Amino acid sequence: MLGTNKAAILLIWALTVAAAFAVGRWTAPAGSDPARDESPENLAPAGGDPVRDESPKNLAAAIEAALGEPDVLDRAERIARLLQDLGPENVAEVVEVYDRMLNILGELAIRPFVAGWARFDPEAALRHTLRWPLRDKKELGAGTTLETWALHDPDAARRAYEQVIKKNPGLQEVLFFDLLTGWVYSDQEGVEDYISNAPPGVLNTAVSRVAAKTLRRGGIDALIRWVNSITGNDAYEDLFKKKAFQRGSRMVARWDHERAAAWAIENRDQRFASDGPRIVAEQWGMTDGPAALEWVRNYPDEEKQYEAAREAFRTWFESDRNGAADWLKSESLTAFHDPIIMYYAKEMGYSAPAEAVGWCERILNERRRLGCLKKMAAKWYRRDALAAETWLQQSPLDEEARRGVRAPPKPKQRQQQRRPN
Repeated sequence: MLGTNKAAILLIWALTVAAAFAVGRWTAPAGSDPARDESPENLAPAGGDPVRDESPKNLAAAIEAALGEPDVLDRAERIARLLQDLGPENVAEVVEVYDRMLNILGELAIRPFVAGWARFDPEAALRHTLRWPLRDKKELGAGTTLETWALHDPDAARRAYEQVIKKNPGLQEVLFFDLLTGWVYSDQEGVEDYISNAPPGVLNTAVSRVAAKTLRRGGIDALIRWVNSITGNDAYEDLFKKKAFQRGSRMVARWDHERAAAWAIENRDQRFASDGPRIVAEQWGMTDGPAALEWVRNYPDEEKQYEAAREAFRTWFESDRNGAADWLKSESLTAFHDPIIMYYAKEMGYSAPAEAVGWCERILNERRRLGCLKKMAAKWYRRDALAAETWLQQSPLDEEARRGVRAPPKPKQRQQQRRPN
């Protein structure tokens, strides 16, 4: 039981420590006495091993000792217990410990302390951590503060963030995502409006961050509701809707292929869901290629089948090369298989270009068939020019395409490095 408790503590610490510290004020265990002394009775109960006094008068000294605990689970447990007593009356002394040891402490040591501090004085925590000289520690400390602050008061945390990035623009992206994390876990409204105005380069990651936190907090139902609240809102631009559906459908497809497939079909006429079939097929193919391809085969929009079929086969082939190849060889080939054959021929071209040419010949679409033949024949020609030339003479390729097959590959141009003036 003790080992299980320790593992749980470390897991919560590593993934959601800011939220854990911020949900309510820790209280001392029933019957504990923070002022108890270190008498032999406390340190070595009869019939048992000596135990540490984890509520000493000098919290800073106890935390410093705990930070040196060699066992990671024991260290996590001790510090978590000690930080229950962190407050305005002793935070200054504890700050001195962390400042002195900053360069030798990692995330699992720093985040819990900063989150505990930010619960009762986020302004001071933010102000102080922004003065830390090490950039990675500064980002970690300020980000943890904003995440914890946003968990309680997203508006105040947002205002603080916007003031910080005016003076520290280099911290904008890192702190933005920590702000979003706390905001999502706060269950308060407004985060969608805020990220909808994010620059395109940041929007992808912002949507992914919020979608992931929503899924982790409430499961598939919560994530689908969140995405639908965006795609169904006329006030949001198409790009935001598309990014939300892309990220959401990919995450749902990893958890539940059939649920994601039904969601994609429900929205098949919507522009924001144009990538839905491809995304679902990609994720589904990783674990069940035949089922994914059967779903794509029956998808009601043939135009979207092409990329979806290729992606389902590609991810299946990457995880089970022989199984995917055997499936293709057993199929009665139709136009549905054209993108699958093109991918398979490309992969075969690296090791067996002659066989790849044979697969290209089975593509039904003429333009794609000729394009595939030209590329694979060129690979074949570089490996066995005599055999490739024999095939080329009777191939359906025109003379211009044949010259392209025979031509040696163009050398890659090296970028000239400019000498400094």
